[in-house]
Amino acid sequence: MVSVIIIYTRDDQLNLAKEWIDKQTGVEVETIVLDNRGNRAYSSAAAALNDGARRAKGEYLIFMHQDIYLWDTEACAKYASFLESHPNAIIGVAGVAKDGSGVKYDLWQTQKKYRFARPANGEIIPVKTLDECMFAMTKERWELLKFDEVTCDNWHFYCADICYANQLSGGENYSVPLEVCHDSLGSADGKGFRRSVKRMIKKYHGKLEEIETTCVRLACNKRAYLVYLCKEKYKSFLRLIGRYDSFRRKRDEKWRKRGAYVPDYDEIEKARRGE
Repeated sequence: MVSVIIIYTRDDQLNLAKEWIDKQTGVEVETIVLDNRGNRAYSSAAAALNDGARRAKGEYLIFMHQDIYLWDTEACAKYASFLESHPNAIIGVAGVAKDGSGVKYDLWQTQKKYRFARPANGEIIPVKTLDECMFAMTKERWELLKFDEVTCDNWHFYCADICYANQLSGGENYSVPLEVCHDSLGSADGKGFRRSVKRMIKKYHGKLEEIETTCVRLACNKRAYLVYLCKEKYKSFLRLIGRYDSFRRKRDEKWRKRGAYVPDYDEIEKARRGE
């Protein structure tokens, strides 16, 4: 059995997600929904997902956002099959490739089908960390690792953290593409995010050379964090005075000339506005 675990705050997104879960074939599926609407029963994703995993009856656990739609009707069966043959793995639909080629995924962002990363082209790719939008592991693996409710005491880094914990425990992490939709364009900023970066560096200092997720990459030391913090403060200042977009375009163009892959953020903004 596969247990799909979802924290939700919006009924409309949850209902659509459940419609696609109900279409799954090839394996028995239970859906565990964790209500975090007005009551805010959970103070962090780690706490919520640990609660959902404890309740789960399935031997395979899929953790996904409320705005993930499983367009592939065999998604759960495919993930269960992969985990059956790779019981020490954590798998997901997007991740940071181990070979240094950046963020890879084949999922669609928004129902209008946008993609803003190097495609995985259907390949199973070893990764350092996975994106939080959808990932999976065996229940036995979760029981060994569990989500760290101290380091990840808000809504960031809980998947990256458990991926690194898995790696340090001898496990492997893989991006296993599926035809799914993430009806979101994402964001990665704010005080909570920066605080989580600091806690991740403190936890893994001396164990990892760097922290790399689908949202951020920096060396695992205090100096790197201070540089990162200064850059984030500077970007906040540019946003305040209305000059961030100009700064970002110049920065992106510089990196493109060096051969780096940089998403087209103007297109992202159009998608965000529904254009």
